[in-house]
This record gives sequence, C-alpha cells and structure tokens, in this order.
Amino acid sequence: MHSHSSIQEATLAGGRQVDINRLIDNGKFNSFSMTVAVLCFLAIVFDGLDVALFGTLLPAIMKDMKMGPAEAGILASIGHIGAVGGAIGFGVLADAVGRKKMMLIGITIFTVFTAACGLAQGFVDFAVYRFIAGFGLAGIVPIAVALVFEYTPGKRKAVVSSISYMGITVGVLLSAVLAIAFLGSAGWRAILIGTFFCVLLVPVAMLWLPESMSILVKQGRKESIRKILRKADPGFAAQADDEYVLSEPPAARVPLLSLLQGEYARNTLCLGVAMLCLMMISVTLTTWVAQLMVQRGFNLATGITFILVFSVSNLISTPLAGWLSDRLGYKKVFAVYMPVLFIAIALIGVVPTAGAALVCMFFAGFAAMGATCLLLPYAGSLYPMSFRSSAMGVVYAIGRVGPIIGPAIAGVMLAAGLGVPLIMVSIAAPSLVALAAFLLVKAKN
Repeated sequence: MHSHSSIQEATLAGGRQVDINRLIDNGKFNSFSMTVAVLCFLAIVFDGLDVALFGTLLPAIMKDMKMGPAEAGILASIGHIGAVGGAIGFGVLADAVGRKKMMLIGITIFTVFTAACGLAQGFVDFAVYRFIAGFGLAGIVPIAVALVFEYTPGKRKAVVSSISYMGITVGVLLSAVLAIAFLGSAGWRAILIGTFFCVLLVPVAMLWLPESMSILVKQGRKESIRKILRKADPGFAAQADDEYVLSEPPAARVPLLSLLQGEYARNTLCLGVAMLCLMMISVTLTTWVAQLMVQRGFNLATGITFILVFSVSNLISTPLAGWLSDRLGYKKVFAVYMPVLFIAIALIGVVPTAGAALVCMFFAGFAAMGATCLLLPYAGSLYPMSFRSSAMGVVYAIGRVGPIIGPAIAGVMLAAGLGVPLIMVSIAAPSLVALAAFLLVKAKN
C-alpha cells in the first residue's frame, strides 16, 4: 500500500494534507525504522545493566564498604525509588519538549551518576548517586518504547517494540559477563566507573534518532518532518505547500490528570497494577532465587545459573510474544502467559532436582519477561500519541513500586523462617492479580 492513501488533496487551501501517522504505518520496515529500533534497543540495555550489575556487584560492595544487609537493601531499593519520580517527570516532559531530547538527558544523567557510584566513599554519597542514576534511568525505557512504537510501520509494531524491550535482557547478560571478566582483577569500582563509556550513545543518537512527530508538528518544523518522512517512505514526494497532520492532533498541554480520570482512569490503573505485579515478580525472583536455592540444599553456582536461565528464556519468549500478539491480540497472550508464570514459580519450590527447578525457572522467565515486554507496547496502543509518553511513564512509575516492595517482603519471610515452597507461592501470587488486571483493561473500540 503506498503513501497516496495517506495524502488527501485539499482543494480549498490549495495545499494537500499529509497524514503522518498513516504514511508511517503503511510504509515498509526499512533501514530508517531499523535505525530507530536499534538505537532505542541500545538505550534500553542500560536498564538491564543497571539492575543486574548492582545485584552482581553487591556482595563485593558490601564486603568492601562494610555494609550490613539492611543498608544494602536500602541501596538496592533507592534506585527504584528515584525511578518512580523519574518515570513520571520524564514522561510528561517528553510529551512537552521532545522525546528525543529527554531520552538523551536521561542517558547522560544515568551514565554520569552510575560511574560516580564507583567513586563513592561511603553509604550516603553512594545512595545519593544511586537515587539520581535511577531518576535518569527512568527517562529512558518508556520514551524509547514510545519512539519505536511511533516509527515502526503498523504491521510490525508489536514485534519490533517488544524486541527492542529485550535490551533489558541483554543488559542483564552483559552485567554477568562484566562481573565474571573484571570483578576479580579490576574490582567493582572499575566496573562502575567503566559504565561511563555508555555516554557515547548520546552523540550517536543525537545524529541518527528522529524527534517525535507530535513535537515537530506542534512546533511547525516542516523541513524536519519532510526529511523524516522521506526516510520513512522513500517514495514520498514532498510539495512546498504540504500541510502535515497527525491522526490525532497534539494536545496543547499534557493532560496528566486525564490519565486518571474518565475513560483512561481504568486502563491506567489496570496496566499500572499489572506492571507492578510483573516487575515485582521478576526483581524479587532474581534477587532471592540464589539464596532460596541454597536454602533448599543446592549450591550457590546453581543459584546464579537460575538468574542466567531466567534471562536467556527472554530471548525466545519476547519475539514469540510479539509475534503472537500481532496475530491473536495482546489480551489472549496475557491470558496464557499468567497461569504459566504462576505454576512455574510455584513448582520451583517443590520439584525434587535442580534440573527440574531450572526448567521451571526457564518457563518463569519465559512468561514474566514475555508479558513485561508486551505491556508497554500494549499501553502505547491504548492512548493517543499526544500523551503516549506520559501514559507509559505513569504506568511504568506505578510498576516501579513493585521492585521496591517485593524483595523486602521476601526478605522478611525468609528471616521469619518460612519454608521455600511457601515463599515461592507468595512470589508467584501477583501473577494472578496481573491476569485479573489485564482482563479488566478496556480495549479501544
């Protein structure tokens, strides 16, 4: 289907109206859409790198800085607390002043302050750097997913945006590789300071990443719009008096309250609760599974293998989840994934062998990460483009509460001497809440 369907000849004004969204949606997936997806994917890698790198280095940091488990727990949570504020702040600003601009600011803040953690002298300055790094980090993922969603042609939206979200898995695997390669020889400080090299993505993205169309239309930057449309659809021939319109006109100001009112309130709340449950499960499971396996009598190496298996399963589950939801719709995929998630995690606590438990862990990662990777694109499809970043930011911010409370609850249960099977069922339980939340989401008519 070619771009003419998206261009209406307007006789009155003399110019034609070009429907930007339809032009991009009806286009082919080409090198331009690929560039956007790859740059956003690389930005999302930082999120996985942050969470897992901190977890991998934590034993060394605790030993070196003589921290107890309580302080280490605060340090683990504080980045997530910063991210809650950051997700909302960056989401709103991205819709107001530009997604690209805010994402680059987020990457810069995150890399500078993660590297600063490597220079921390005590608990307090470490906590401050972690908090600010978390704040910047939250500006990356929702905006990156929104940009991929915007610049990927219609037929491929779910697959490409969920694959770009897999950057988180790559970040987790990268952190394991970095820790294995350098922790013994260079130490945790050198690894954290080394993350500063991630800032090199900023000038690259500055050159190659397009700004969001809703901003360009709002600012009347016709030349920029023309350039991007030519890349998105090489067959597009611009005319001097073209008028560029969006299927949905950009909002004058970002209606943060309208996300929590009327027709959007239910979806914002349901998606937020689902995100909270999924993030809580993933982070709690990866934080405690090594320790819980030791409780069951397996060795620590097995426990670390669990985290690796959890991550690797995502490389299969996410493209599959995206492919399935393009064919069956998001809701049906969630309805299958959530019961699988519950059963898989519950079984980890009771199956007799480490091998069987690893198989269960594979399916737990498969369902948890597959569903998480679908959630933001699904949210993207339910809100108007003009405040999509804000919506995804709010959903993501509610979700970020999960990793703050989940590991703490599991830690308390462990300290209280409760059995591993019971703790595993408790970690699995939020998947049923997530399923109910998904089923309550009101789809677009």
